[in-house]
Amino acid sequence: MPQPQPEARSLAILAAAGLGLVLLVVLVSVAIRLGQAATPPLGSGAMLALRVVHRTAASLEVLVILRLAWLAWHGRRERPAFARGVALALAITLALSVLGIAAGQSPPPLAVLGNLMGGLALAATFAWLAGSLYPGAAVASARLVALATALIAVQCLLGARLAIFPGAASSPALPAHAELGLVLAAALAWLALRGGRPARRAAGLGVALIVPLAGFNALQFDSLAAAFAHAAAAALFVIAAAWMRPQFA
Repeated sequence: MPQPQPEARSLAILAAAGLGLVLLVVLVSVAIRLGQAATPPLGSGAMLALRVVHRTAASLEVLVILRLAWLAWHGRRERPAFARGVALALAITLALSVLGIAAGQSPPPLAVLGNLMGGLALAATFAWLAGSLYPGAAVASARLVALATALIAVQCLLGARLAIFPGAASSPALPAHAELGLVLAAALAWLALRGGRPARRAAGLGVALIVPLAGFNALQFDSLAAAFAHAAAAALFVIAAAWMRPQFA
């Protein structure tokens, strides 16, 4: 993959670091929720370790976004779109921090939903920021980007409803989530094939294949491992979609 210009390299490193930290926070949050809902629940020692990792990663992400915001502000004339993206990431980070403090360690379902959707939105923003700094980034029309964003948001909301709210599996949300997931996976595979670079094609096709497989396993096997793998695949899909379409025509 072509490397960013030297002056953008520090921005790319920070954006990638923020993305990794947010992904870790999202996955640990899923592990905590699954551990609390398990029968029997996950042991207190393991839960404490997960919470320590969660708080540490979240705190480091705040430091990363503050540093990134400082650099983006000073370079806003050269990269106005990047600066707006950083401002969005900072706003989401602040909102998630307030929500986390207000909800506490045993948040209600709506707070869990907000944390999950906010975490995925933040991961997508960091992925967009990182991808936009590389030369030759893909370009799509604003309408296509808006449609894809809306469909991915609906898919994430459907998945969150199924995971958080009891009884949702018997509603139309389950078949809608499964069918839309197949459509989005096919779209990602199509975008990957148009990516040009072998590494990019392989990564996109890999995620496009993993997502429906993880969903099928989560549906067929009632286990913590299958549920966690499904959540991880969904997060990777959101990140891949944001990375592969970082610019607007």
